[in-house]
Amino acid sequence: MAQQRIETGGVGLSVRVEGDGPLVILMHGWPELGLSWRHQVPALVAAGYRVAVPDMRGYGGSDKPAEIEAYRLDVIADDMQGIATTLGAETWVAVGHDWGAPVAWRCALRFGAAVRGVFALSVPHSAPPPIPFFDIVEAVYPDRFFYMRYFQAPGVAEAEFEALDWIASLKRIFYSASGQGVAEGARRIVPRDSTMLESMDHPPADPLPFMPDAELAAYAAAFRAGGFSGPLNWYRNFPRNAADAHAYGDQVVRQPAGFLAGDREVVLAMFPGQLENMRRLCADLRVEVSVPGAGHWVQQEAPAAVNAALVGFLQQLE
Repeated sequence: MAQQRIETGGVGLSVRVEGDGPLVILMHGWPELGLSWRHQVPALVAAGYRVAVPDMRGYGGSDKPAEIEAYRLDVIADDMQGIATTLGAETWVAVGHDWGAPVAWRCALRFGAAVRGVFALSVPHSAPPPIPFFDIVEAVYPDRFFYMRYFQAPGVAEAEFEALDWIASLKRIFYSASGQGVAEGARRIVPRDSTMLESMDHPPADPLPFMPDAELAAYAAAFRAGGFSGPLNWYRNFPRNAADAHAYGDQVVRQPAGFLAGDREVVLAMFPGQLENMRRLCADLRVEVSVPGAGHWVQQEAPAAVNAALVGFLQQLE
């Protein structure tokens, strides 16, 4: 892959660009890097697409603004359009996983015809709730630990993660939300005042089946160098993101859309009705795939299934 530095929106983004053809931008989530798309890039290039894979702002080789507001969805969506503009693409396809999925959905709403399709993994499209998000969290998880609530106080989760061995902490997070971890009950129900890592079992000593030790070490090195504040600031903008969303009217995504998740996806288990809401808000939902045995890191756990679904969706747009 050819690594580029693209300046847009006042930040510099580290972006890997490969292939020729219609542009597809792959957007990762937490706590990942552009590296999480390592299995998809060759398949997309072979299928005739140009692929841009950024370390999203706050991550890896990209800039890490200090201000919490710098991680609003609208701002990050503008980063993605900035990549497309810099690469000379008048239209492009938004593909996102985890936090990258809400960015992809927001790009579809924000940029209209410039985004000719959107494909999301793990996180369905949703409209801003009628009450504040954390009021819903209080109702659903009044006495139990819930990680998004834990992430709200700046410095708390950062201190927990950064005080421990980086590789061990990340391996625990990746294991707990994987299909293997879900099947083995790695996510614990713990009291509200617990810490993130207390809510997860330790992983097996062997390498994770979907993440060799070399890749895990690469993730750890990036977070050791850049810290967790930028990535965690993405979670600290729920009220701002909801307020910004009202600018997009009925919230209906009118471009062709696709959605894929593992059948052990932890995000879908957090709140009821997410898939039903997405179906209501997507006017042209062409693909909906559930991958047997896969958990949250689906493009790394089940790359062949993801590649087939993603390439199939893209070919419908041609």
